[in-house]
Amino acid sequence: GEGRTFISLSDTEQRCYSGLYALCQPDSSGKLAAGKVAELFRASQLPAETLHQVTKVCGAKRLGYFGCGQFYVALKLMAAAQVGLPVRLESVAGGKSSEKLTGSGICSSA
Repeated sequence: GEGRTFISLSDTEQRCYSGLYALCQPDSSGKLAAGKVAELFRASQLPAETLHQVTKVCGAKRLGYFGCGQFYVALKLMAAAQVGLPVRLESVAGGKSSEKLTGSGICSSA
């Protein structure tokens, strides 16, 4: 389904991300409220340029909205940016980098 993404999430991230997802008020088709997503993005205190990159890389820009998959990838990318990794899918696609990201940034503040 829509919620399955190609990134691996720890249990902590899974809990945190699904909580944030619910906060962003998905409609019946799973699209998130743009205003809520924007609020969350601002709360990350990342530069606008970085957030723009995140929106592009996660696929939401192309789609025109955030679904569950795009949202989870976006959160992971933001965590990557917060520890100084480049905002690229390679930074978050499974494996080694994700250990560094667990519990960083958005989840600890949520």
